Amino acid sequence: MQLIRVFIGICLLVISGCVLTGQGTLGDSNDSFATEHGIWITRWDYQTPADVRQAIADAASIGITDVYWQVRGQADAYYPSTKEPWGIELLKYNPNPPSFDPFEIAIDECKYHNLRIHAWVNVMPLWRGKEPPTDRTHIYHTNPEWRLRDENGEVQKLHDGYIVVNPVLDQVHDHIVGVIRDIVKRYDIDGVHLDYVRYLADEVKPEQLMPGDPVSRALYAKQTGKSSDPLTIDRTQYKRWIASRISTLVARIEDESINNKRGVRLSAAVWRRPDLASGRYLQDAADWVNQGAMDAIMPMIYTDKNEQYRSDLASWQAVVEQKRVVPGIGVYKHNQPSQTIYQTAIGDPRRFGVFAYASLFESPNPDQKKDEASVQLRASQRRALADLIQRIQSP
Repeated sequence: MQLIRVFIGICLLVISGCVLTGQGTLGDSNDSFATEHGIWITRWDYQTPADVRQAIADAASIGITDVYWQVRGQADAYYPSTKEPWGIELLKYNPNPPSFDPFEIAIDECKYHNLRIHAWVNVMPLWRGKEPPTDRTHIYHTNPEWRLRDENGEVQKLHDGYIVVNPVLDQVHDHIVGVIRDIVKRYDIDGVHLDYVRYLADEVKPEQLMPGDPVSRALYAKQTGKSSDPLTIDRTQYKRWIASRISTLVARIEDESINNKRGVRLSAAVWRRPDLASGRYLQDAADWVNQGAMDAIMPMIYTDKNEQYRSDLASWQAVVEQKRVVPGIGVYKHNQPSQTIYQTAIGDPRRFGVFAYASLFESPNPDQKKDEASVQLRASQRRALADLIQRIQSP
């Protein structure tokens, strides 16, 4: 604990100096997000109303200010929705639809504990696993034309990872925009947090042209005036066009889903470096922020290598105004709380998010390790974070 307190002292020195890198400056006292200590709470972390209340109370107990609460995982809903079916994680132990609204309870609990809550939405994932969804109302079944297909007509096959929607189609955009607009309209939230708003390059074979179906290629030709022949198509230009279509979706979410409700912030979890985000995952996140389509980004710098964390964070701070970069810290990667605390000191310790709840608290998450060493590590992690946050937030 003595070492942890030294790191906390470093954090406080950084704050008092306020000499920080990046293009912009920190927000002033009128910035409602001048302090943002966030936590991601996943769809695996709750089964019952009591679980929801416990999760929010746990977050509040260590001084968390912002909760990123997962409401959509794979084109499904963790709240009552007329647009998508209930998420399967809430149906594993009871085949009947829940008789409660987890999201509404989470919102009420956040208000009680004076926390901000963000609707965390997985954007591109369609389904995960080798068996298709059993609910015939799922868009996997109702809109099979939205799936990824290559130039030979081969559809992206079910596997252990995610299959995804075709990110260039207007109809797909319409659906996603509609889902988020419905959430923003119905729920009193502080933000919308986008995840997987990128091209899932790791789920596609490098040699495949994805999407390579005739409809997608015709749209490319129409919008760019370039050849869409799969034998001669410039794949580099085609990828940049896909990136532009993902950016179009982000802009539509801001304009059509959120802009009519003031005070709702749009953020996104983005890849750990801007060059990797844009080059491999077609996620032009720096442009989203710099051009006003998004309020903040949360780079997923999940690593146990402190120098990588430092380098990755600096790469984002070099291209995006500092107060709009809220780094994500992968607590699950750390075997000692001192490393978590040290990484908060590398950036601005007034702004960070920790991934994720089950790395700090006991959770219904079936993948959580329950051995005594893991339980003790979680306890020490949350004590260290609570100590840090209390010192930072104290006048």
